[in-house]
Amino acid sequence: LPEVSFAESDGNDVWLCTDQGRLRAASQGLDKLDVELADAGFLRVHRRYVVNLGRISEIERGAKGELSLVMDDPANTMVPVSRRNTPAVRRALDI
Repeated sequence: LPEVSFAESDGNDVWLCTDQGRLRAASQGLDKLDVELADAGFLRVHRRYVVNLGRISEIERGAKGELSLVMDDPANTMVPVSRRNTPAVRRALDI
């Protein structure tokens, strides 16, 4: 799990972004993966993304107050935070 930066839903597939690249997750659906990883430091930040809180390198704020998380994967992927999940992200990151 420490090698997983984030999980992304793409249709019926869930992809894990790891230090080794993208791997297809064994779990069916992001909802199930979210529940499985909740106690391991992962948080649902968007309907398509679950992130490893320990792998966030930066937080960017948009002009309208929206948040994006810059992950510490090799591509420095930017993961959007939905308005609905913003309060939970702020609490989890103490911002």
